Amino acid sequence: MPKFSSFFHAPWPWYWRVLATLALYAAYLPLSGYGPGQFRFDAAEYWELSLKFTPPGGFSLLAFDEPLRGYLGPLLVLPARLLCHFTGWSMLTGARVLGAGWAELLFGVAIPELWARTTGRAISGGRWLALLGLGFVFWRDYFNFTLSDMPALALLLLGLAALGRRGWLWAGAAGLLLAASINIRPIYVACLPGVLWLLADNGRFVSRRQFAKSLAAVVAGAALVLLPQLLINQRHFNQSSPLVLAQRPGKEPLYLRQLAWGTAFQRYETSLVPGIPRSLVYADSVGQRAVAAVPGGRFGSYGEFLQFLAQQPFSSTARYARHLFNGLDVRYPTPYPTRLHPPGQAALRLLNYALLGLGIWLAWARWQTSRAQPLVVEAFVAIAPGAVLLALLLPCLLVLPTLMECRFLLPLHLLLLTGIAATWQPLAWWRSLGGPMRQLAVLALAAGWLWGCWQLSEATAGQLRPPSEAPQ
Repeated sequence: MPKFSSFFHAPWPWYWRVLATLALYAAYLPLSGYGPGQFRFDAAEYWELSLKFTPPGGFSLLAFDEPLRGYLGPLLVLPARLLCHFTGWSMLTGARVLGAGWAELLFGVAIPELWARTTGRAISGGRWLALLGLGFVFWRDYFNFTLSDMPALALLLLGLAALGRRGWLWAGAAGLLLAASINIRPIYVACLPGVLWLLADNGRFVSRRQFAKSLAAVVAGAALVLLPQLLINQRHFNQSSPLVLAQRPGKEPLYLRQLAWGTAFQRYETSLVPGIPRSLVYADSVGQRAVAAVPGGRFGSYGEFLQFLAQQPFSSTARYARHLFNGLDVRYPTPYPTRLHPPGQAALRLLNYALLGLGIWLAWARWQTSRAQPLVVEAFVAIAPGAVLLALLLPCLLVLPTLMECRFLLPLHLLLLTGIAATWQPLAWWRSLGGPMRQLAVLALAAGWLWGCWQLSEATAGQLRPPSEAPQ
């Protein structure tokens, strides 16, 4: 154990980070205020889908027959269900045990490891604690529920980090992890250009034979995860695809429906608020008029949607800019708010707006620095930062036209929080501003930013519609 003077300055071993994360969430989740009767919606659906693997007569992986979901998400819920079966615990308690495990993996292993492999610098103990705290402030109650967002992102980050290591075993693990994340959250298929970039970048440092071996290992690892999905699709839906179909037989794809919803509505929250059952949905009046002019009030194909965008490029650009802001405007640290205006919400929002502004400023400053000098690599073998950014940001780009929920931009939000926690030096930054006039100017600019973000958020909040108007 390092001396106390260096405890917060030195990187922590992964098991210390895991234990610290476990202690935080094990202490918090039972006190988070949710009861068994509030375990509903998508969380309950994943729990119920895990029953499909245990038809009368035993266990069968190929018994899973849900076209909108990959088999792996419900399969990973099965241990929690078995735990509840043998202990008599509620579904919520089982979900909390599982959620604490995913929090350990995400914050204790995946984010620090990928950051180290990408930047060449490990996160110090103190900075990692800051990251853990920020993640807790904004996303803590997601770990109460069996949702797909945290598991899929943890596996995606681990897969990208594994690609930064040499050897065919790590390549095989990367293929398995990346395919798992795609099966759990099909939108992560958009990470593949970044993954291919990483593979090509790795090929520069090894022989052709080693590269071919690693590439074969990636494919083999992915096949282990995707082959059951292929067999499920063939058995139940007569489709020879290794990917989640994401559409019901005879229906339009879910993503295509989301494009129409995302045009008519600018934000969505799943509601446990008394008097506002099921949905907090915020309308886009301009988009609703535009969709109403489309035959049938929906897009019949992706070509129709692209044509729709081409006919109104400026309003579409403004709409998706609002979606970007709304997706990063974390108003609740939970997927299922129980109050429209919970205590501390104003402070949470102001902190978030301040961090968004700071994250944008740090990203711009880093980009300017990278143009003048290359990244200095220390201690770890670095992987291409641009490839990692591409893998993380392309899925966020693809969800911008859809009915926006904050969890859809989870990779981007956690990326900003990680960048701030790992790199920002507030005292040095403040001194670098120079004299009092420049410092006052920066404070005035920050105040204007906070005011502008608040007004944008309130403009969206003013478009709240009754749950009966929510898209089905």
